[in-house]
Amino acid sequence: MTYEVKMKKLPKSEIELEISLPADFLDLGRKKAIKLFSDSLDISGFRKGHIPEKIVIEKIGEGKILEEAADIILKEHFSKIIEQEKLDIIGRPNVSITKLALGNPIEIKATFAIIPSFELPDYRAIARSSVAGAKLDKNIETTDKEIDEVLLQIRKNKAHFDWHNAHPDEKGHSHPNIEEKDLPELNDEFAKSAGNFKNLDELKEKVKQNIKDEKKIRDIEKKRASIIEELVKNTNIELPDILIESEVNKSLAQIKDDVERVGHKFDEYLIQVKKTEDDLKKDLKESSEKKAKVQLIFNEIAKVEKLEPNKEILENEVKEVLKHYPNASETNARIYVATILINQEVLKLLENPKN
Repeated sequence: MTYEVKMKKLPKSEIELEISLPADFLDLGRKKAIKLFSDSLDISGFRKGHIPEKIVIEKIGEGKILEEAADIILKEHFSKIIEQEKLDIIGRPNVSITKLALGNPIEIKATFAIIPSFELPDYRAIARSSVAGAKLDKNIETTDKEIDEVLLQIRKNKAHFDWHNAHPDEKGHSHPNIEEKDLPELNDEFAKSAGNFKNLDELKEKVKQNIKDEKKIRDIEKKRASIIEELVKNTNIELPDILIESEVNKSLAQIKDDVERVGHKFDEYLIQVKKTEDDLKKDLKESSEKKAKVQLIFNEIAKVEKLEPNKEILENEVKEVLKHYPNASETNARIYVATILINQEVLKLLENPKN
């Protein structure tokens, strides 16, 4: 059947629907509600499910029966109405019955957020321009100074580790400062103890390669940041509040997880940073809004470009997630991993855009 629906667009990608359902829907819903109450009522002299309608109405009341009938009707038809209108709902809709009387059409009003519709900019052109303007270092090199600084830090870490081994009862970090004279000598023996390297030259070569790899990663991140910044700037998206709130809550949950992972309590962390949880949420709002926009843009690019995650990698990664989080929903784990993998495909495309 075709439902009678009036749609009104509201700010921030919200929709208001005015729905009118035929009067006979309420008659049918009322019969189902009476049967439901009859099955659950415990009245002396009657078996459950065989209580006369008149007694059920007297016991429950016509108003409550009609309310239950309305709930039954909404459960049966609301999803079909949304499907008819081709709407992608986010979150729980706010639904109210504005008219409910026997012999009359049922009048319903529903408001909810939807996935924002927007026009993608020329993301390939933006990507080409952003990459060209990022001034990336094509000839990544390392200096002796950079290598020496890393080796010095390795020596300090080794001296710190050795001090704690020699003082097992000292659990904190209130020990004397480690000075130059306390550091292990930089030689082949040190290289072997630092990571089973054959000699000092091999350790230096590994440090050099690590520095290069880190610089490459920073260059990639710089390229991606430039592309994402321009994409967000050139895409007009009216975000619903619920999407921003969702990103804020994700970021807050990550902060809590990070704090607890290092052995601290979140309440203590709030005292340390002199903020309340609401303060943190306010601080996270701007970055969360950007994250939400980026994800919507990436989703749309993936749709246009028909990008999909590698099935084998997807299955393996889902198994890993469930291994570390056995209580997690497999569906949620799959969505989480698929989103990450698709985002990676989008980034690959943007980093190497074709003409």
